[in-house]
Amino acid sequence: MLPERYRELLDQFAEYLEKQEMLSRLTEADFLHGYSYAEIHCIGMIGEMENPTASKIAERMKMTRSAISKMTKRQIKAKLVEKYSLDTNKKEVYFRLTGAGWKLYQEHENRHRLWEQRDTEFFQHHSAEELNRVLQFMKEFNQYLRVQIDKINSQQVTG
Repeated sequence: MLPERYRELLDQFAEYLEKQEMLSRLTEADFLHGYSYAEIHCIGMIGEMENPTASKIAERMKMTRSAISKMTKRQIKAKLVEKYSLDTNKKEVYFRLTGAGWKLYQEHENRHRLWEQRDTEFFQHHSAEELNRVLQFMKEFNQYLRVQIDKINSQQVTG
């Protein structure tokens, strides 16, 4: 049996995720609805980076190279991304956005700006000390989750 405080905290995380998803659906363009957060974020990385590779994207997104490779394959199939190589390095595979990919990128940027403006308003009502405590907690929790993801990925590779 979970201690009541743990249950409350998990419930609050679940409610936060549900509300963020609902707000995203209410504020984003319909054409984004078919894509996951990670897929849209990957499009964002490709749009921002110079000569992005699966390894560079994986590092920036704190995901595995294999996860990024799967994602970019789907994006290529959907004609959002295309592969290319440089004349100076034919072995390395790079990614760039297509016209449709740039449309998604722009919508992602607009959505991100709205999200920052909306939620920054809430943060302004809290002290620096409160925000620092929450920030430290979230950093530790995200690190814990990264370790859990790595464990599962390594079990799937060896299993």
